[in-house]
Amino acid sequence: MISVLVVDDHAVVRAGLAAILSSAPDLQCVGTVGDAAGALESVERLAPDVVLLDVSMPGGGGVSVTQELRRRGRPVRILVLTSFSDPDLVVDIVQAGADGYLLKENEAETILDGVRAVAAGRAPIDPTVARSLLAEVRQRAPGEVLTEREREVLELVRAGNPNKFIARRLQISERTVKAHVTHIFQRIGVADRTQAALWAERHLRPAGVPGERP
Repeated sequence: MISVLVVDDHAVVRAGLAAILSSAPDLQCVGTVGDAAGALESVERLAPDVVLLDVSMPGGGGVSVTQELRRRGRPVRILVLTSFSDPDLVVDIVQAGADGYLLKENEAETILDGVRAVAAGRAPIDPTVARSLLAEVRQRAPGEVLTEREREVLELVRAGNPNKFIARRLQISERTVKAHVTHIFQRIGVADRTQAALWAERHLRPAGVPGERP
């Protein structure tokens, strides 16, 4: 059973999505909230597998919610479901850490399949925005697909350090390190630490190990 938190500022949309999710035998809506603060609190309290997230909300948009969840190291999958297809917005929220991006105009079954896809580690992107997203990403440097913290973690992975060591060096929990490593793998399209190290060798500028003096 895949647990899903619905985050949208329109009550009718929340109710509709909850009903759609309840119609699927393998999906469970564990809660619905209408603002950014409620989204962050509910993720901590309910620990859903997937957050179905709108972009525009009171108290902070989907980008800020996504950034904060990733900063906290939450392993939750984030599927954006919105009516906005602006390529800059798509890139911003994907770079913030979203795992997929669908439009509300899609059929119910497409949305359900999108939830299943992100829960399984895949990255569903609406065809309407995929082309503009690819064009925008190609214009950006490879290292920019990662946050500053993710680059720090990847540098330490490249140096051959285990998660426990990385946690001590960066003064974060080992669980948070594991979440960062998982997300890095997804963002750069690799399956293990060796591939991640090779990607870092090709795409990241040489840098000292975080925490060391020059």
